[in-house]
Amino acid sequence: MSTRTTLALAATLAALPALAQERPNEADLFGGEAPATQEASPAAPTDAARPDESALFGDAPEATPAATAPEARDTRPGDRDAQALDGPAATNAFDTEDAVEDPLKIGGRFYLRALTQGSEGVSFGNTAVSAPMLVDGYFDARPTDRLRGFVLGRLTYDPTRKEGSGSLLPSAPGAAASEPRVLLDQAWLRFDLDHKLFITAGKQHVKWGTARFWNPTDFLSPQRRDPLALFDARTGATMLKVHVPWEARGWNFYAIGMLDNAGPADTLGRVGGAARAEVVLGSTELGFDAVLQRGRKPRFGFDFSSGIGPIDIYGELAIRRGSDTPIYGLPEGISLEDLFSQANNGGPPIDIGSLPIETSYLDEYFIPQLSTGATWTFAYSENDTATVGVEYFYNPTGYDTALVYPYLIFQGQYQPFFIGQHYAAIYGLLSGPGSWDNTNFILSNLGNLSDRSFITRLDVTHRALRYLSVEAFVALNYGQKGGEFRFALNLPPIRQGEQEIPAINIAPPTLQAGVGLRIDL
Repeated sequence: MSTRTTLALAATLAALPALAQERPNEADLFGGEAPATQEASPAAPTDAARPDESALFGDAPEATPAATAPEARDTRPGDRDAQALDGPAATNAFDTEDAVEDPLKIGGRFYLRALTQGSEGVSFGNTAVSAPMLVDGYFDARPTDRLRGFVLGRLTYDPTRKEGSGSLLPSAPGAAASEPRVLLDQAWLRFDLDHKLFITAGKQHVKWGTARFWNPTDFLSPQRRDPLALFDARTGATMLKVHVPWEARGWNFYAIGMLDNAGPADTLGRVGGAARAEVVLGSTELGFDAVLQRGRKPRFGFDFSSGIGPIDIYGELAIRRGSDTPIYGLPEGISLEDLFSQANNGGPPIDIGSLPIETSYLDEYFIPQLSTGATWTFAYSENDTATVGVEYFYNPTGYDTALVYPYLIFQGQYQPFFIGQHYAAIYGLLSGPGSWDNTNFILSNLGNLSDRSFITRLDVTHRALRYLSVEAFVALNYGQKGGEFRFALNLPPIRQGEQEIPAINIAPPTLQAGVGLRIDL
């Protein structure tokens, strides 16, 4: 190789790093942001020179020093090429805000449980067990502080359930099926308009109300929450939510369009509407709700939370004209217990359709549902506190006797925790007592005062590792046999239409226990 050729090759190799720095990256070629780790060239203006989104929509900010720098305002023909090569990457009208370095987060939850329930008269070998599994995975995209998209999918599975098996009682929200089942829990997009209107569109969770166990004003969820569950496994509802905050007063106003709360809204007439106002007056927070939707009675709600000295009080009131579901009753002098007893003693099978059941929707009445309670948090040592609370729920559309429960089950109208007329609860919480900083204890006592059945449950949660939580609970069922929390069935053969259902015997539960492992990422 000649000396001239060698010198030319050396000069070319020495120029390669400079050429590599000037080569546009893929983000530049396709209109995206340059990586945050890439250093700007000395002649490039700072990021403050880029137009703000408010400027594009008529709220232009004042010019920054970088925007008036000589490099930015010099447009002489001789310098245009240099600016095109050495200046910042070109942006379009939609690329108006600085993107974060890592706009997409991926995470999820793995929740594995093992549950068992002992029943009266059932041997140890025949004791029911289940092992429901729940896996959540989500994508959380936040390209700017004003735009966010979120998708959460869910997989449920219970290997202990037999295919085709089922229970007469309705399943708890999120109960696992005998085969792997994939659900869409959330899928929504959130953004704002001029920092004044905040819009969230898609499948999302919106919970109203202040009560701990019974939420009669939780209008926007198609399912009732299991008040004893540590994890709310209900899936979201599809809606369009517009939030208008009044920051000077700390008030908030919401307008919501509902697309699947009472079934798919396949026509404009079936789209539901809801509104809520949250008002702060001193130490008291008030909420006012209204929901209108075809196929359901109009619903109105009010909730509050306030403090009286060291005690926090709260309450909810839901009002509707009549009931969305039928209310059943028996004529005077007739007892379902007597009818079932006759069939059990050799009589003919009971025909559900021929029972002397009276139904009513109470359309002429305004029906209230009231939940109220109080909590008190106090210090019992220098560094530890405890919380105790009580709650009461009045449900006039419920029943004052358990004798009607079998009929409600066959009609698909049995709704746990909302089947009685009067409920009460008392509970206590210890969070990290003593040296157990990663352990919490919750003791809950719930009672259906109408049928005089009760449940006492102790939950223990412990953070074993950074992402791993261990849970355990034990619950005792007691009170009136056949009541909601000590449910039992001893039914004779029943005929429902053309189908004859054989005799059913369900022993009342006595003790429940379970453990769980949860990984949150």
